[in-house]
Amino acid sequence: MPDTLPAEPAWGVRAFATDPAAYRLAAPSGRYVGWLPTAPLCADGKTACAMLEVAAAGDTARARWPLAISLADLAFPTVVVLNDDTAHTGTTDSLVPGRAVPYGTYNWFFPTGTTAVLSGRWEDQARLQLSRNALAWVGAGDVVPLPAGTPPPGGTVGSVRLVPGPTAVTLRVPLPAKLPFQVTEGDRSITLRIYGGASDINGMQYGGTDPLVAGMRYAQPAADELTITLELSRRVWGYRTRFDGRDLLLEVRRPPQIDPEHPLRGRVIVLDPGHPPLGAKGPTGLWEPVVTLAVAFKAQQLLEPAGARVLLTRTDATPVELFPRTHFAELHDADVVVSIHANALPDGVNPFSNVGTSVYYFQPRSAALARELDRALVAQLGVRDLGLGRGDYALVRPTWMPAALTEALFIMIPEQEAMLASDDGQWRYARGIARGIESFLRERAKQP
Repeated sequence: MPDTLPAEPAWGVRAFATDPAAYRLAAPSGRYVGWLPTAPLCADGKTACAMLEVAAAGDTARARWPLAISLADLAFPTVVVLNDDTAHTGTTDSLVPGRAVPYGTYNWFFPTGTTAVLSGRWEDQARLQLSRNALAWVGAGDVVPLPAGTPPPGGTVGSVRLVPGPTAVTLRVPLPAKLPFQVTEGDRSITLRIYGGASDINGMQYGGTDPLVAGMRYAQPAADELTITLELSRRVWGYRTRFDGRDLLLEVRRPPQIDPEHPLRGRVIVLDPGHPPLGAKGPTGLWEPVVTLAVAFKAQQLLEPAGARVLLTRTDATPVELFPRTHFAELHDADVVVSIHANALPDGVNPFSNVGTSVYYFQPRSAALARELDRALVAQLGVRDLGLGRGDYALVRPTWMPAALTEALFIMIPEQEAMLASDDGQWRYARGIARGIESFLRERAKQP
């Protein structure tokens, strides 16, 4: 840096200098000076394409220009409560998804009523300070500020208790407030991470009260983060969480008793015919919801004679939103959920080199279901195998049971549209679903 600095330019020059390299002004504490060269307009002649990038202390933030900035004073933090139904429609899942970056993959699912500290905003996203080292981004519309002076949530977590029940074992965690938390699953374990909590756990009651839980442990990885881990004697089948007052309840579902010779017998299977609303259309106008319903009915006819109870999330052309579909499956304690779709591709992607069968899942335990469905569908339909994908889709996010979403054929390809429209093609799709589910259950029945 030279010993002498040029005088500070006028604001118009400072903000839109064509050559900002000439200015190297020292920024006093609490003052920021920056230069943003103008950018050409986008193709529509209206939208500005400039991007602001700020890097500090190893962290980088980017935003489109023009930019709206708001500051959060953490010396007097704004405490908020999360509510995904601020419009009071009553049709939501009462969960606010949290992301590690704005508009990123869902990483947290905060129940309505969760409290946290608001630490910043970016466009329509709000940043939550979960703990000293953890941040989450949520939709700003799901954030409701509490009165000024509300203390930040936090405190000690007392002794936990495990309560066995007929269909699940419940971990009850007494909290000082409705703190943010995250659930992660291993093959035979479930870990609950509580943000803003410090351990005062003097006892854990589980012992021999329930054979599903082989052990419990807790840890304090940070001063304001606490983890409680349940080690299970069997592989995870499902779980769910809810607040009971200020207590946090984690319900761990008991795996069903599967007959290895007749794995479908007694099982509850929910089939979800994808769409409407929306849905793709083929070259001749074949509509995806028509196909998926026909395939679901045929799969039901294959599964029920083998002893399964099969329920459909819709049985006609009436549009059904996403949450009622997943809620329907949980209300009926479905053992497995499969959402049926026909694929399409966005503009600019060559459909002839990207077509094939693909199956998506979200929760780790559902990967095995997706794999068996993929194998069975490829065998039945004889198309290219695009493999498995971890997809951030509502119908594969339920935690109470394994769930997968099938995209067996591309409705936008004339030959595959014809197959989807034919009775034979629909039966093939249905057999792939039925055999995939049966294979998954048979493999799980073999596990001790």
